[in-house]
Amino acid sequence: MELDYARIGRLMTLSKGRSHDPYERFAWPAHIPDDQPWCSNDLLTTYGTPQQAQLDAAQQIRLSKWEAVNFFSLNVHGIKGVLSFVSRCIYEERYADVSEYLHVFMGEENFHMWYFAKACLDYAGKIYPTIQLQGDAQAATPELDDLYMFASTLIFEEFVDYYNHKVGTTDGITEILKQINYQHHVDESRHVSFGREMVPRLYRLALERADDPDATRAEVARTVTNMFRYFISLMYNPAVYADAQVYEPLGFRNGNAMRNALRSHPARKAVHEQWFKRSAAYFTKQGLVTELNLAAL
Repeated sequence: MELDYARIGRLMTLSKGRSHDPYERFAWPAHIPDDQPWCSNDLLTTYGTPQQAQLDAAQQIRLSKWEAVNFFSLNVHGIKGVLSFVSRCIYEERYADVSEYLHVFMGEENFHMWYFAKACLDYAGKIYPTIQLQGDAQAATPELDDLYMFASTLIFEEFVDYYNHKVGTTDGITEILKQINYQHHVDESRHVSFGREMVPRLYRLALERADDPDATRAEVARTVTNMFRYFISLMYNPAVYADAQVYEPLGFRNGNAMRNALRSHPARKAVHEQWFKRSAAYFTKQGLVTELNLAAL
């Protein structure tokens, strides 16, 4: 599949036309009121389970805060990994035709990392520990390595964009949080479009370089499926339930016990499908997976 250079040109034009100084873009309040939510209740990982109704308003707000810190932290660490990868490959021959856009991409992602980190540190006092975004660290070829990084980045971007868009367009959310979520959604829509151009190209290159294309197809399908499983799991952070002080009132021994109960709750399967169905449909259409049952992950 050849790249749609007209689309990439439009992405460049949009990025340049909507560029802004992130250090001046937002008015950062000294603190966020304790009685204002950081996200809507349907984004909480208790949503759909009996535990949701057991939380009072103050507990739901605390949970919304630390769920948001988890998502912001995921963005910070995910962006660090992507920037490291892109800075290594930007001048390689297979990226020569998109290197200019990759410069724009890196600049925008650096800004995103800054304001998500600032929100975590200013309003929560910490960033949750790092994640590993690379899909398979020991892929057989450089083309597979690149495919896994672009594929995992694309899934991750669409995963967090679901959250960003919901928060950025929901009334009643603390204004600074609403603004940074919405700005990230606007920028990420371009990055998602670019990623959807790159993944089919890299998949084709990986198959062309493979000694056994059928085995490579099977490996890619397994790896991509595991990526979806991994990102679903990232929604559930035991530290969130400890910091929000909700696991004990809900009858759990610790944050890990609460995480495991929520991650496997039948009602959450429909939520996982809602969050990831767009990405799953794309990867199925492009042939990287033949069937992806999100409810089973």
